[in-house]
Amino acid sequence: MTSEPVVFGRKAELDELRGLVASVAGGTGGAVWIEGEPGIGKTALLNQLVADAAVQGCAVRHATADRLSRQFPLRFVLDCLGIGPKSEEPELRELHERISAAEGIPTGEIADLVAGWCANAPVVLVADDVQWADDASLQVWQHLVGLTDELPLLLISAARPARGHSEVRAQARRIVLPPLAETAVAGLASTLTHAARIGPRLRRTLAGAAGNPRYAREIVLSLTREGAIAVDDGRAELAGRDDAMPRSLAEAVIGRLGFFDPQTLGLLRMAALLGPVFAMTELSTLSERPVSDLVGYVEEAMDTGVLVESGLHLAFQHPVVRHALYETTPTSLRLALHVQAAHVLHESGASVERVGDQLLASIAIGDGELDGWSLEWLVQHGHALAHRAPACAADLLEAALVPMPSQEEHRDVLLAARALSLVQLDRPEQAHELSERALAEVADSSRAAELTWYLVWSLAVRRRADEAAAVIAEAESTTGAELRWLARMRGTLAQAQLMSGRFADSERTVDRALAEARESGDAHALGLALHVRGTARARNSDLAEALVCYQEAGAALGDELENVDLRLQVLSNRMMLLFAFGHAAEAETVLYEMLAIAETSATPSRLAVVRLSAGNHYFTVGRWDDADAELQAASELSDEMTPHQLRWLHGLRAMLAGYRGERELFDQQLAVAGEATPDSQENSGFLMVAGVLGAEIDGDLERAKAILVAALDASERFGSNYVWLPMLVRYALQTGDVETATRATNSCGQGATVGAAPNLLAAAQHCRGLLEGDPITLRAAIAHYDKTKQPPKRARALEDLAAVLAERGEIPAARKAYVQAAEIFTQLGARWDLKRAAARMLPYGIRTPRTKRLRATTGWEALTRTEREVALLVGDGKSNPEIAAELFASRRTIEVHVSHVLAKLGVRSRVEVAVEATGHRA
Repeated sequence: MTSEPVVFGRKAELDELRGLVASVAGGTGGAVWIEGEPGIGKTALLNQLVADAAVQGCAVRHATADRLSRQFPLRFVLDCLGIGPKSEEPELRELHERISAAEGIPTGEIADLVAGWCANAPVVLVADDVQWADDASLQVWQHLVGLTDELPLLLISAARPARGHSEVRAQARRIVLPPLAETAVAGLASTLTHAARIGPRLRRTLAGAAGNPRYAREIVLSLTREGAIAVDDGRAELAGRDDAMPRSLAEAVIGRLGFFDPQTLGLLRMAALLGPVFAMTELSTLSERPVSDLVGYVEEAMDTGVLVESGLHLAFQHPVVRHALYETTPTSLRLALHVQAAHVLHESGASVERVGDQLLASIAIGDGELDGWSLEWLVQHGHALAHRAPACAADLLEAALVPMPSQEEHRDVLLAARALSLVQLDRPEQAHELSERALAEVADSSRAAELTWYLVWSLAVRRRADEAAAVIAEAESTTGAELRWLARMRGTLAQAQLMSGRFADSERTVDRALAEARESGDAHALGLALHVRGTARARNSDLAEALVCYQEAGAALGDELENVDLRLQVLSNRMMLLFAFGHAAEAETVLYEMLAIAETSATPSRLAVVRLSAGNHYFTVGRWDDADAELQAASELSDEMTPHQLRWLHGLRAMLAGYRGERELFDQQLAVAGEATPDSQENSGFLMVAGVLGAEIDGDLERAKAILVAALDASERFGSNYVWLPMLVRYALQTGDVETATRATNSCGQGATVGAAPNLLAAAQHCRGLLEGDPITLRAAIAHYDKTKQPPKRARALEDLAAVLAERGEIPAARKAYVQAAEIFTQLGARWDLKRAAARMLPYGIRTPRTKRLRATTGWEALTRTEREVALLVGDGKSNPEIAAELFASRRTIEVHVSHVLAKLGVRSRVEVAVEATGHRA
């Protein structure tokens, strides 16, 4: 064993174990069982403890079991105690001879030996990889655990999760090592690269380790050997643009899987071909083996943490492991299996994107072409694939079209589907070029009209409304032009005119689009026109009429696949207006509808936006555990996000971390997001407010105020300023800048006059109450925040009320408001808010109310309130969709919660969660 290793991200566990070492050094024994997947850091902790125990004067003996240990009774415990024919101590050599000659297990003699050692000094026995220990050794070890109540004896066992050893585990204190936090992995990478910080691309690559320090280390070391990491100005980042896994990394990871037999490894290779998540039935069909034959292999993969449950499916816990399995599968075999997998998935009724991914992978190398079955499948499902997985569709359709003669049957269908995929990917230049070229060769009038719509879109999104109008005029003059396509074109044009500020033109265009849509009966055209009209009404602050338009648009669009993205945009706008009006419950119902649609039918990019909207909503209403889970799920789709959406994601995650007092995560999210400027359309307001929060945490209120003043100067209209204007008023008053406080209050008041929604009114009252030191106005704002279900804002307004009352000398009333604020902050886990509020009350002699202790890191006590509810519902036998319906959350959010529960409880299956939940039902 090496000495003094560096342990990352295990402070809580290390402190607990060091406490046990200190106890045994003081004469009090104990037993601890450390459990975790291979590479999670068990051995590093043991190394540290061995060093600590030696420093404290303990006699330390240790051993590591291996596969051969099970074949030799007592071998492991004898190795640990140093009993053998070559021992340096004569008594141990003699004891080995007696044990070798005796029959049975000499438990008594070994116990007497250990007790004798304890009479001279505290003893620490360390056993690593106990999952390989032989039964006789475990029996002796269990007996020694019983002596820890009477002797200064500490027994430390470390093992992978396994179904055996329940007796030894039950008698010891159990510590489960969860995956490392992202910040700890970044710290490990910084140390290995000798860099102060880690760049965003390298962070994304490290995410493939899923918090496993061994795999994270392999990633960094392999990339360093390949020259793929460059350190510049103290930041380590991937060099070049190639994110492919180096061969050396793949081989190193496969080498770490040497504990699997060849059959298990071969089965995992097939599973890797199916994707990050797969069904047992799919693996069974692809491997041509019944499910019953696969159970043992899958259980072993789950025990070692390679596979985990993901709802009703299985998933690779560490993406780097899946990639290594995939990359080290022979190429010819891999390509053939992809084609076979496509057939299997199609026959089993899998989604079009699952089949499309397999077909694309089957031609991804060399000059591979689609076979007859694959081409026929693409003709039938190309449009659906473009809606569900546009990136896959674009590449697959291009591969099909390049070798296809211009007069080939079905070419028109494939051209239109590829143009649609480019539209879905928001690539207007490419869509423009393809649509124009395709229009010159297609013969079918319906396909030509469809391509013309895509051409109009490619012009409209680039604010080239006049050119789009000219294209529409030419299409109208064409004999047989279908009214439904004209209506869609005109709706698209109206949207472009609105975004360009040509409101009168947009109004005329949308009126005509509505008439044509109704006459043609085209649902998409009608929904699009109503959506544009609703947006125009909202811009004119006619929010009630906008709500009606959005409701009618949603009803018109229905459940058709081609309408999904537009329907989600409509629902998102409707949800925001409902919430602004104070209809929180109704807004949340719309959100659940959005999540249900997005999780089953939306493109990945639109799903990412919906997850961000959900995280935003949960953050606002104080469901911070759900916000965290939703944002984690959104992070999985970061490759599908625009720069603006990434800033939204990182800004919101930073704000959540900042208010929770998680400074390391807060700094990391800001570093990944980059700089935010208030006048840039590509920057999220959340990112700006997160920067403001960072300045406040640093105690620099002048800087915090300056950022918001710049944002106020850059604002052309009220927009969402009401979210942060109360912050600006408080900063201004705290820095003695009454002029800025007055200006911000007046701006908020003007917005409330224009908008007349409860949220705006509450913000205006909050600002006015602060500026004038008026408790009555602040209490009115608090009542609005309560009515609109916004605990975080309500708590901050209560904190401001407490400060105003204290300033007026009304100490009892101030204390009452402060206690109410602290209670909400405590429920939220808002450590920074608690700290700030306490500092504001201290000058008035108002003491901090007693709050709950910090949450544990493992075990039932480590679960958040939402995670406990999820665990109990898992114990009731409910599926993830059923839990999502009961807790009003998205299915993916529940999956994230379940994964957290599994990690914190140190279990591998829902059955084990149910057993744990039963014991905590009360």
